[in-house]
Amino acid sequence: MKKLFVAAVITAATMSNAEAATATMPFSSTVSATCNIAIDSAGIMTPSSDQTQLSSQEQGGSAGLATITTTGASFDVTASAPTAFSAAPAGGETNVTFASLYSATGATTATDVAGATPTALGTGVTNLAVDLTATKSTGIFPEGNYSADVTITCE
Repeated sequence: MKKLFVAAVITAATMSNAEAATATMPFSSTVSATCNIAIDSAGIMTPSSDQTQLSSQEQGGSAGLATITTTGASFDVTASAPTAFSAAPAGGETNVTFASLYSATGATTATDVAGATPTALGTGVTNLAVDLTATKSTGIFPEGNYSADVTITCE
C-alpha cells in the first residue's frame, strides 16, 4: 500500500509540472456592400375635391413606407413614378401624368425629393416614405379602382 501511495504522489507531482498549452484561433469575415429594400406598407391615393388628381398627399391618403438597409455608403435611392396605372377603369387612364416624391429618415435624411432624383444612402437603416400623385390634364377621374406602382431602386 505504501508503494501505491508513493507512486500516486510522484504521478501527481509530475502532472502539476506539466506546461499548459494555449493557441489563438483566428476568425474572419468579409461583408459585401449590399442594399435591401423591404416594403412595409402600400400607399393610398385619394381624389382631390375637383377629381383631377389622385394623391397620397390628399386628405385621407397616405405615403407608402419602405425600409432600406445598406452595408456600405456606395448606394443611391430613387422612387420612380409609373408611366401608367397598373389597373384603372375605362377612361381613367387617359391624359394622366404621374409624379412621385420621397422623404427619408434614419441613416439618410432627405425631404420631398423628386422621385427620379438620386439621394446617397447612408450606411445602416433608412426609413423611406413615398408619395404618388396622378394628375388628369383633361376631364376628371371616373369612378372605379386605381392601382399604380412606384419603383424604388437602390443602386
